[in-house]
Amino acid sequence: LEKAALEAKLKAETLDVTIPGKEVALGHKHPMYTVLDEIKQVFLDMGFEIMDGPEIELSNYDFDRLNIPENHTVREWTDTFYITEDEQVHLRCQTSPVQVRTMEKQKPPIRVIAPGRVYRSDAVDATHSPLFHQIEGLVVDRGITFGDLKGTLDYFCKQMFGPDRKTRFRAHYFPFTEPSA
Repeated sequence: LEKAALEAKLKAETLDVTIPGKEVALGHKHPMYTVLDEIKQVFLDMGFEIMDGPEIELSNYDFDRLNIPENHTVREWTDTFYITEDEQVHLRCQTSPVQVRTMEKQKPPIRVIAPGRVYRSDAVDATHSPLFHQIEGLVVDRGITFGDLKGTLDYFCKQMFGPDRKTRFRAHYFPFTEPSA
């Protein structure tokens, strides 16, 4: 009787495999990555390339080739996440090594941005995090001036924040970049 009931039930039930299944909601992209994609697109529209580099970096690229002196605080164990005891391998603390690698691989003209995650040994508070995202730009060509930088940043701000936004530049001293604003 059980076998007959099962056979009758199987004959009565039909499954149409052509009917679409239930849609699975997968969520959405994190807002930070949405903004990062918008930033990248603004620079792509201006003719920049997007470059990427390793997050585990050699000190040679992250410090030495950027002329960061041996006694600079960023090289200390308290500021950088070293992976090897000889302090030659660590989590990158800036995206500047991407610029060095780009200049090794291609000759000018160069127009790139280097967005990416960077790591610094900071205590978490309202303005600090051991992991954050950074975007650096590099332009190398004949006839490039500080005015080109100002125009690029002004255009970027208008694209990101609206055409009515005004930008203001102030001179600032930072020992590794000159001029700085």
